[in-house]
Amino acid sequence: MRRIHLRDGTYQALRGLALGAFRQTAERQPDGSWLVPLADDTWDRLAAQRLPGESDDDVVARVIHLTKGGRLS
Repeated sequence: MRRIHLRDGTYQALRGLALGAFRQTAERQPDGSWLVPLADDTWDRLAAQRLPGESDDDVVARVIHLTKGGRLS
C-alpha cells in the first residue's frame, strides 16, 4: 500500500466529499499535514491524473476542484 502526503485543507476537502461514514486511515503529521494510505488501484488512477510537476496535494486538490464543478485556470 502506498501513501500520499496532503495538506490539512486538502484532506478536509477530500473528507467532505465522502458519501456515508468516513473511515479515517490517514496519519496526522506533526506539521498538521496527513499521510494517506491508498490501495494500489487508487494510486494508479491518481497517477494517471497527475500533471508534470504536481505534488500529491496538487493533484488531489485539482481533482477535488474539478469534481465540485470548477474549471482549470
